[in-house]
Amino acid sequence: MAKKRQPTVLFDIDGTLLDTHGFGREAFIRGLAHVTGERDELAYVSFAGNTDRNVLDQVMAHRKLHLAEAETRRIFARIAEELRDLLRANPGKEIAGARRLLKHLAAKGTALGLVTGNIRACAYLKLGSVRFDRYFGFGGFGDEHADRAQIARSALAAAQAAGVEVAAGAVCLVGDTPFDVAAGRTLGIPVIGVATGKYGPEDLRKAGATLTMADYSDLDGLLGWLGETLK
Repeated sequence: MAKKRQPTVLFDIDGTLLDTHGFGREAFIRGLAHVTGERDELAYVSFAGNTDRNVLDQVMAHRKLHLAEAETRRIFARIAEELRDLLRANPGKEIAGARRLLKHLAAKGTALGLVTGNIRACAYLKLGSVRFDRYFGFGGFGDEHADRAQIARSALAAAQAAGVEVAAGAVCLVGDTPFDVAAGRTLGIPVIGVATGKYGPEDLRKAGATLTMADYSDLDGLLGWLGETLK
């Protein structure tokens, strides 16, 4: 496949593009209970900025158990089924301004990808609930790696596989947690920290975000910054 040189923007999902009412946690709890026969409220696990594979690793470490990869895949598949049911009854809610941003970037020919802690199936279920799935043809996901920086590397590799030539200096990441910021910094790419989730602007600034925004209300300013940065 011939590669097309494009500016590329990678997005986190939860808290950055949409809110799914805590269904990610609930689906995880239900999926785990269905497979293991034991409901665990996972009070000892933080989901904000975490990855599904790392959450499962934390749960197994807490229980002093080891999972074979086949069992891990079985749990992930059940989590996706539970999330589908939850979202069917109550779809996600888009973050204000996110749709306008995606539309503008897509119209300009920007390649849009995902860097998310969600497993692939859950990522697209969440995006599909607000019709954002149409914008994203590649990404890195939480069933691939436990570490978010590794997920970001997978996203860049997936972009190349999809025919996008990701040029140095023409890619950035958008996220709402310090963990997103850290992943981008590890890869040496600019990070836009948006305080649309659990963390405030100062938290994201201290984490090292290249640009910090309270929300997406200043769309012209954000698009202007991207135009200057992703050359």
